[in-house]
Amino acid sequence: MDLNYILLQTRKTPLTHRLNAAKEALQQCMLAALAQQGLLADVAFIGGTALRILHRLPRYSEDMDFVWMGAPPSVKQLQEWPATIRRALTKIGLTPHINTAGPTTVDALVHKQSFTLYLSVTSPAFAAFARSGVQISFEIDLNPPDNTRCESRTLVVANSQLTVPTLTLPSLLAGKLHILLTRRDREKGRDWYDYLWYRRNEVLPNVLQLQSAIAQTSDGPEARFWMSHLRARMKAVQWENIRHDVRPFLEYPEETTQLNERGLINLTPHPSFKEIVQELHALKASHPLITKTDNEPVLADLNQAALEGDLDAIEARGLIARLRA
Repeated sequence: MDLNYILLQTRKTPLTHRLNAAKEALQQCMLAALAQQGLLADVAFIGGTALRILHRLPRYSEDMDFVWMGAPPSVKQLQEWPATIRRALTKIGLTPHINTAGPTTVDALVHKQSFTLYLSVTSPAFAAFARSGVQISFEIDLNPPDNTRCESRTLVVANSQLTVPTLTLPSLLAGKLHILLTRRDREKGRDWYDYLWYRRNEVLPNVLQLQSAIAQTSDGPEARFWMSHLRARMKAVQWENIRHDVRPFLEYPEETTQLNERGLINLTPHPSFKEIVQELHALKASHPLITKTDNEPVLADLNQAALEGDLDAIEARGLIARLRA
């Protein structure tokens, strides 16, 4: 890791993306520094930046998110992160400014904590594209949901190979769906673009993890019906705002045309109507599609599929009508 690597990665990029490229090179260097000190042993790298760096997602990302997978950390363990980052950046001639917050309790249904590190890096070498410096935040979820699935990916930074622990794509998608289904106050185009990427690559979520995440932070919806609730969510999205938000981060800005309700609905699967039929025969009037009022999006999907001729959906619709009579 050195300053020349960061500047080389930046110069190879069109002018409009040089700040993004510098940030990404710094992110890679930070991963290398943390790995060299053994600080990645107890975490998994997640979020859009993990998709970008480890899976070549064609959009730039800003922040670095992790989940803590080991035994609960001590304050000393967490403080090794800013110390390591400060040493690594100072060593190559950059000036780091670091603030930390946490462990802080997150507003949730369960006791949930996170640790956040705010980094601003300045250098005369950055003057042409980042006069006020390059900002990156690091956030570690100290109480990740249950049923996450981990894997390791290999990354080459400045001709050095390192192993980065992360989550499998189904588990990463579960984290993204949790955001899309439960966060209504900060709608980001980047989240919807990432969902588009997952579905274009035919990734389906880790439903057990999604259910655990939902249970930590809200009262619903039922994770196995994520697709129906997400489809209903799409109808309320301001798609022009979504396209405007994500465009500056895309390698190919023309991809924003794919971010629309119809396109994403077509990429979103339906629930298993065959399984619903089997459950209706077994549970009858106690089935959640009859007893729970928040499952209207699932019923809407079922009715639409029945109108399109899906035989299992037709049978399920008939069973529900008879059980409600």
